[in-house]
Amino acid sequence: MCNFDFGQFFQQPKPQWKTIFYKITLSCVIVATCCECHFSILLGKEISQDDQEAQKEKLMPLQNFIGGWKGVAMQKLGGSARWSAESEWAWSFDEGVPAIVFELTPGRYFTSGRIVPGKEDNMFMLEAKHTESEAVETFTGFIDENQQLELVNDVIEPSRPARLLIKTLADNKRLVLTLQYGSNIKRLQQGATLGYTRKGTVFATRSRPINECVVTGGEGNQQVSYQGETYWVCCKGCLSMFEDNPEKVIAAYEARKAKERAKQQSQ
Repeated sequence: MCNFDFGQFFQQPKPQWKTIFYKITLSCVIVATCCECHFSILLGKEISQDDQEAQKEKLMPLQNFIGGWKGVAMQKLGGSARWSAESEWAWSFDEGVPAIVFELTPGRYFTSGRIVPGKEDNMFMLEAKHTESEAVETFTGFIDENQQLELVNDVIEPSRPARLLIKTLADNKRLVLTLQYGSNIKRLQQGATLGYTRKGTVFATRSRPINECVVTGGEGNQQVSYQGETYWVCCKGCLSMFEDNPEKVIAAYEARKAKERAKQQSQ
């Protein structure tokens, strides 16, 4: 079992109910407003190349979650109930629609999830599959001032997952997920905390070459090649995207780099 120092790397959030209620209300209004525009994204319908690039850019703040993780989970912060846990995060491009997907093992609360961008800047929507049934719970949220992804359930009920906090620490070598539940009183109950270390991490190594993923622009960790040229991808989703249509991926990559160069020259 991996040892994870929760005390050093994690501070228990103390949300105020009024703040949470405001965020829930705001999220519901935004979701209702942008429901029609994002209908195709949530259903996984094909979108244009320009829209695909725009959606990828909106999801890039979550790039540091991508990868394999292994650690330990606690039923309650400071409690004695603990178990080994693993998590896998990757990009998904089903029907050409960018999303970030994850799997939790064991899935004591959620087995998997899919995150897509919302209409507003810095807004994200999560569809999480619950362990107890085939039902999907929907969360909406933002990256807060502490640089953690804060997702609130669209429906707050006692003993049901109400809020999910996700963040990386230690130069993105640690990943912490915190789950909070609804209660009969006007505050949230602390649920499980899952602390992971990125698989293959060597903490003594600070500097390392950074290879850009040809699909997303994130940090690549696996080489691929096409017509004698070598490229990098960051996850199985990007590998699949590259293998399905390398010419399209490379063309989009070159267009993105050309745009970056033009922007630098204009400054």
